[in-house]
Amino acid sequence: MNYQFLYDKWVNEPYFDETFKEELKALKGDEKEIEERFYKDLEFGTGGMRGIIGAGCNRMNKYVIRKANQGFADYIVKTYGEGASIVIAYDSRRKSDEFALESALVMAGNGVKAYLFDSIRTTPELSFAVRSLEAQAGIVITASHNPPEYNGYKIYDHTGCQLLPHEAEAVVDRVNLIRDWDQVSYMEKDEAVQKGLLVSIPADQDTLYVEEIKGKSLVDLDQKDKEALKWVFSPLHGTGGRPVERVLKELGYTGMVPVAEQMVADSDFTTVKQPNPEEVKAFDLGLTYAKKENADIMIATDPDCDRVGVMVKDTDGTYLPLNGNQTGALLVDYVLNEIKPLPKNPVVINTIVTSAIGEAIARKHDVRTMKTLTGFKFIGERMTSFEESGSHNFLLGYEESYGYCFGTHVRDKDAVVASMLVVEMAAKYKAEGKSLLDRLNEIYEEVGYYQETLIATTMQGKEGMEKIQEIIQYFRESNFNKLGGVDIERKVDYKEDDTGLPKSNVLKYFLIDGSWLAVRPSGTEPKIKFYISARDTHKQGATDKLNHLQEAITDLVDRI
Repeated sequence: MNYQFLYDKWVNEPYFDETFKEELKALKGDEKEIEERFYKDLEFGTGGMRGIIGAGCNRMNKYVIRKANQGFADYIVKTYGEGASIVIAYDSRRKSDEFALESALVMAGNGVKAYLFDSIRTTPELSFAVRSLEAQAGIVITASHNPPEYNGYKIYDHTGCQLLPHEAEAVVDRVNLIRDWDQVSYMEKDEAVQKGLLVSIPADQDTLYVEEIKGKSLVDLDQKDKEALKWVFSPLHGTGGRPVERVLKELGYTGMVPVAEQMVADSDFTTVKQPNPEEVKAFDLGLTYAKKENADIMIATDPDCDRVGVMVKDTDGTYLPLNGNQTGALLVDYVLNEIKPLPKNPVVINTIVTSAIGEAIARKHDVRTMKTLTGFKFIGERMTSFEESGSHNFLLGYEESYGYCFGTHVRDKDAVVASMLVVEMAAKYKAEGKSLLDRLNEIYEEVGYYQETLIATTMQGKEGMEKIQEIIQYFRESNFNKLGGVDIERKVDYKEDDTGLPKSNVLKYFLIDGSWLAVRPSGTEPKIKFYISARDTHKQGATDKLNHLQEAITDLVDRI
């Protein structure tokens, strides 16, 4: 079915409201834009469904949301039977509240009781609430750290974990069975409320979540040491402001300097080009506060508060960003040093594209590190399996992409608990006369120097997706002997080889000096990503290796 046919069908669809159809009619004659909006259906990736807001089957809109929810509702009813319930949360993005309500009303139309938060909440609190309310599923409306024109839809199982690939595929199969809009069961809001199928989240959920986070604190510092730390915080116009501030304040860390302009929920993210704590520029406004207040650290969380970025004041007064691997290393080191005694069979979990430094730290403590594919759902899956079998005790899970979870209260990244631990760490080390950077350098001296970078190239639209596939296929079919002048020890194809993990379109090259390269297309964005990690016994050696690898990969991709 070609895109022009679908466009014409949607323009004349009586199910759609007039405002929606007027947006479609305005596209007439713009063949490129029509193709972009209709050449495929918006797909589920590693983090759910995410796309640009607008009319079309390859866009985020209330009708695509309704269709997705019908498929999910069918899956829930078949899996859990009658009487199932779902928790729904949303962030500060455009149309998030509308998409959340639409989701609830489709669920109600299918007899699934929908618990809906009354205002914006973080993704980790959604995961917590699914577990706390003993619901069978969850939804959060968010596009995480993407630009303002995006929104997204993430779905969760009864454990508070995002659906695994085989579960998501079952939902997609049900979505694809929906051929006509009259197959979507929908209940008006007043009727849903009257029938008890649309209910507000109990008022105590926020407090239950906050108390759970506070219980994860690892050290009880003197109040003067807590108050001595000055830290700048920004939720980047998203959901993290209230819970992060509340947790740290109730624990006695009173030195928070809020970035006032960014504490306000704002769907346009007015003061930041892209609300992504992985980007140093996201800290620009916070830097003015940090310099003025002579803050020790800066923390920023993304709009749905599942990722956190950190900057630390150096000895010369400049502020240096920690990448996700460095923050992860500090957290692994801190957690393993402070939990005494460690539980039986303790485990740290990270992903195949995460630096090996965390594994080296864990090895010093005789703690096992397990690897999963990219996507926190796979870490959540392991957490649940440990809980059911009793085989291991989960301590910490993290990804290089600034996502961390300490404890088993959720099955997703939790920037609230991570922010608490970062502040607590920084205060403890300050009381000992050092900074987070000082402790990181001590870790390097103990286990070796690891330097990482990520090359992420955006390729929009149909042509971009085709180019991404061309690049990954080129790497798959090529037999390199060296990268950056260093011999390749082995190549692992996670799509073709038997790795013990689910099949995934990822390639990883291990070099003889301990460095490595991983190549994968993003599951949620039109990007191809090259993860590079370099290792050496000295900092300069690791830096030089990283630069050589980065230049080699850039030159290679330019020639494809």
